[in-house]
Amino acid sequence: MKKYTPSVSINNNLRDEAIAELKALLYKLEKGKYNAELDSTAVKAVTATLKNSLSSLENAIGTGEENVIALSEDVSKHVKELKKQIDQPLIHRLESAADELDYTICLWKDVLDGSTVMESVEEIAKEKLSRGRKRLEARLSELDGMKSSLADNEKRIEKELVVLEKDLAQYEESMIEEENERKINDLFRSVKATKSKIDALTVRRSNYSACRNLLDMIYVNAKEILFSSGFASDEISKAKALLNMDRLRKVISDPDKAVVILKRTESDLKEIASKTKNLDEKVFRLDSATATVSEDALKYKEELMRKKREKERHSATDSDLTTTVKENDKIETEGN
Repeated sequence: MKKYTPSVSINNNLRDEAIAELKALLYKLEKGKYNAELDSTAVKAVTATLKNSLSSLENAIGTGEENVIALSEDVSKHVKELKKQIDQPLIHRLESAADELDYTICLWKDVLDGSTVMESVEEIAKEKLSRGRKRLEARLSELDGMKSSLADNEKRIEKELVVLEKDLAQYEESMIEEENERKINDLFRSVKATKSKIDALTVRRSNYSACRNLLDMIYVNAKEILFSSGFASDEISKAKALLNMDRLRKVISDPDKAVVILKRTESDLKEIASKTKNLDEKVFRLDSATATVSEDALKYKEELMRKKREKERHSATDSDLTTTVKENDKIETEGN
């Protein structure tokens, strides 16, 4: 192989060859020519990222003095790896391969526009490791913010539930006292609607809690992987798979589907597991025109009244017992 000597024409040829190879690969991804088991949304995100980086490289013009042969070879290596992964079913491996390719494309563009200088494979590896470390530290920080956001939402729902529980108690108390059949029906509808809201918010709170716990496990494990290994290059790819922020941001936007989203990390972090309930909407339909109390409403009121009588009976019994004890104590005292 002819010895590489930097020049405008040679460097441009290397860049154009890499761009042509990348475009062919992106064309396959855009046309859906990849393993059917891969998540199409994730593949589209990967494709969009690489297209943006490719556009930047196309518009970068160097002086011809930059040593880009190592970058050219690195891009070629990562393109081959990505081609291999688009035929495999594991999306996290495709995303990791695409991330490595994207890093190298961006480095090539930076070398051409003069924002960084590197001439060897060792320098490229060192720069990629430095960039990777900074990006992953930023991702850890963002993930920490996500956890705080979920915790805030949990607290907000807790406050809403407290208010709804008070509303429910008031409606039930009013049902016990109410004699007007139409109003009993109205109160019963309010009871059922409030219970429905409580059920829905309880599930939502559970999902927020599950999401926060999952994110916390990802955060702890990713941080441990990075810092215990001293950001070793062979461990960074594992952390990247965990800290897929495009995926994790969806947790915030749609917590009810978060467990499904986070389950994609299972092959990287098998100890993460969670179950969540599906949010079942309850529809209550009552005939508001009728003035006759419904059987369900009447049964509910009777049950409330039974519980209240039982509570009052126990209260009275306790009160009588307390009075008897006090009187006996008084008699004994006077006798002494």
